Amino acid sequence: MRKTSIVMAALCLTACSSREARSVEYFEAHPDEAEAVIAACTDGSVTGTECANAALAVKLAEDRERFKRFRGK
Repeated sequence: MRKTSIVMAALCLTACSSREARSVEYFEAHPDEAEAVIAACTDGSVTGTECANAALAVKLAEDRERFKRFRGK
């Protein structure tokens, strides 16, 4: 009984505390949230894949804008 309780508590804590990181595509569609996540990553309150995804989405948006200016559009 005790062993089962410990395992169930660990599973609940793991499932409740972990959230899947938002994708690059999500951050491309929500640039304001990407900027907010990058700021949170800089101050250390957010870490991991979400930081990388937000940074990549911002980089891709900047690259697209740079390419548009290069082509004169």
